[in-house]
Amino acid sequence: MRPLETISLLLIGASIYLLIFKKDEKKFLATLFFSILGVISQYYVEGFRWQFNLAIFILPFIYLRFKLFSRKNIALNTITIIWFFLASFIPYIIPVFNLPSLDGESEVGTELFCWTDSTRSEWFTEEDSTDFRKLVVQSWYPGEKERLAEPEPYMNYMALRAKTMAEAGKIPSFLPTHLKYVKSNSFKSIPVKSSDQKLPILIFSHGITGSRLLHQALFESLASKGYAVFAINHSYDANITIYPDSSIADYRSDLTGHPDSLSIRRNQIITRTKDIVFLINQLEGIKSKKTTSILFNHLDLTKIAIAGHSYGGATAIFASSLDNRIKSCLVLDGWFSPLPDEVTTSGLNIPLFCIGRPSWDDSDYPSNYKNLEVLLNASTSQKFHIFIKNSLHLDYTDIPLFSPVIKYVMDVGKNPPIKSIKIINDLAFLFLEKTLYKNKNIDLNNYLKGKVFIKN
Repeated sequence: MRPLETISLLLIGASIYLLIFKKDEKKFLATLFFSILGVISQYYVEGFRWQFNLAIFILPFIYLRFKLFSRKNIALNTITIIWFFLASFIPYIIPVFNLPSLDGESEVGTELFCWTDSTRSEWFTEEDSTDFRKLVVQSWYPGEKERLAEPEPYMNYMALRAKTMAEAGKIPSFLPTHLKYVKSNSFKSIPVKSSDQKLPILIFSHGITGSRLLHQALFESLASKGYAVFAINHSYDANITIYPDSSIADYRSDLTGHPDSLSIRRNQIITRTKDIVFLINQLEGIKSKKTTSILFNHLDLTKIAIAGHSYGGATAIFASSLDNRIKSCLVLDGWFSPLPDEVTTSGLNIPLFCIGRPSWDDSDYPSNYKNLEVLLNASTSQKFHIFIKNSLHLDYTDIPLFSPVIKYVMDVGKNPPIKSIKIINDLAFLFLEKTLYKNKNIDLNNYLKGKVFIKN
């Protein structure tokens, strides 16, 4: 919970304690008065969210309870205590959470791009021959914080995002609206941190119904350690894509129950892979100053890695097999079934690191890891496959941070989120350092020793 929410609830709890268990009316009224001030301050300083409604409305109830009824009324005392418990519990289980603190030496800057690939018609809107593929891409990079800079929101346009996020998670649409109050550790378009060394690059591809915004803990961690991260929103695959003019590309990738869904996914992955190739072309445009960016003259295009989650993992592998500008590939709980057979059986000739849940047996694709095994056996460079015990599919996103009880309603495992996110971030950084810089001193197996969540 946010600081003023916590203070307000403590004051309300003290008021209830004085009302029910003590006879000092002056202390009760004084504490109730400060409770009201606390709630008013919380509203104006931190902002309103519906999760705090019960705490607001309990205040007049407490006062009326004091004025009109005996403090020995057991039924009312019980109602008051239950009400306060719920008023405290709801903000706790649906918090305005914090992203992990940066573990690198740099502040983090971020820049937003909207690019149109005029060589490709939009695959998802075949009815409109004039519609070209338009993509939103966001970068994170090591920056120099400006004195008055304010951190960017974790998510913007929440009025638009809440409905589609709720549909994806099968929850009521009002539930995620509070995410507008969550702050990132990133600052918009701050200067790039001065360095003699240009920045290595990680490109990231999200999963179906996902978003570039759901992996910011990883992006900020890598950026604070000296990487430029470019995360793409695959239009119509993403939960929602919002363009700078507030127009949208909605989610059009639901193939539930479709008899030929896997075949469609295999065709669809070509579009996603071409998105990656287009993005790398844009990075070359930044280098030549054809594409405007604060990162001009700061990118090392000889050190490009790619990563992806779920379907984004398959996208990363496919792109790695086609574009030799990509030098290493990281996959987070990848979904390998949509890969073309020729990619799976040929493998990769660049380093490949797969981190994921222990088993896909209870999923719709129980043979997923068999496909991965074929891929790994055919790959000719360094290759690693690591399981994180007790992890599930969404543990490889920021979603475990959203609530301490989210594991009971979504595909999240039992591990403490801060610990598992740190392990994933550390492994990603070590792999990139090992493969992009050919650092022989980095021993991933040595890092794994003693990590209780990990097994080979």
